[in-house]
Amino acid sequence: MKRELSKIKSPLFKEIRGRGLFVGVELKNELPVNGSDFAKILCGEGLLTKSTHDYTIRLAPPLVITSEEVKQAVEIVAEGTHKLEQMVANMK
Repeated sequence: MKRELSKIKSPLFKEIRGRGLFVGVELKNELPVNGSDFAKILCGEGLLTKSTHDYTIRLAPPLVITSEEVKQAVEIVAEGTHKLEQMVANMK
């Protein structure tokens, strides 16, 4: 999952880190949005995540997740990232 999420290139991302299926996506601290904003966007797209430490979202899928479900989750994060980028652009 981390490898696939790392393919999403966004100027909003500070770091993508994790081990196994447990992954964190950290946003840059200087943004006018935070992890909670990102988690709400992803929830609206059908992916539940947890906002932690203000600028990070946590993905912790079940161990029985299929590769197709991982692919679907990564696609949702990519779409959510575009929406978050639009939100930031509208705030300028």
